[in-house]
Amino acid sequence: MTTQKDSPDTTAGRPRRRPRREDVRAGLLVAAREVFEEIGYVAARLDTIAERAGYTKGAVYSNFDSKQELFATLLGERLLDTAADVLSQLDHLTSLDETVDHTARYLARGVIREQRWHSLVVEFALQAGRDPEVGAVFRTHRRNRRSLLAATLAERASAFGAPSDPEHYTVFATILLATINGMAVECAADPDAVTEDQITGSISAVLRAALAP
Repeated sequence: MTTQKDSPDTTAGRPRRRPRREDVRAGLLVAAREVFEEIGYVAARLDTIAERAGYTKGAVYSNFDSKQELFATLLGERLLDTAADVLSQLDHLTSLDETVDHTARYLARGVIREQRWHSLVVEFALQAGRDPEVGAVFRTHRRNRRSLLAATLAERASAFGAPSDPEHYTVFATILLATINGMAVECAADPDAVTEDQITGSISAVLRAALAP
């Protein structure tokens, strides 16, 4: 099966070049995130995602084995992007207070700004308890996220005289993720009930405990 964009365009007498595989994959991921956030993981259909991206369903299956894998890829890319963003903003900070305050504010704004994404992750987490395939995907993602966060905490903490072993920060990473997820749920359910300053304060408390020497 060919995709809509893969089909030659002979109207001008010249076939149109087939899109690169990485471009097709990137376009599908953008469309998938839009569709997932709009209608949720369970309701989203692969043919809807393909149509949004401008391809046929065959293009999805040539890049992803299932809806679970497609969403898992989104989760993984999101994790790496967020980690890179946070680390890039911390490079110029030298004090513990600046690092904690800046990171907490950045994460708090993400909770408020991207409520639909956080709601989607919560839905996926609930589905993971019912569907073994989804559960396997979600557990892998969460373990990767905890490991990356623990490593990031260790890297920053060592500069302030705290332990540099990522294993030391596993529990802190779990608590930090639980704090962010909990605040995201409260914001999604009742946006007026929680302020940015309150979210920042909660995240700051965990970060300060984790990074303090």
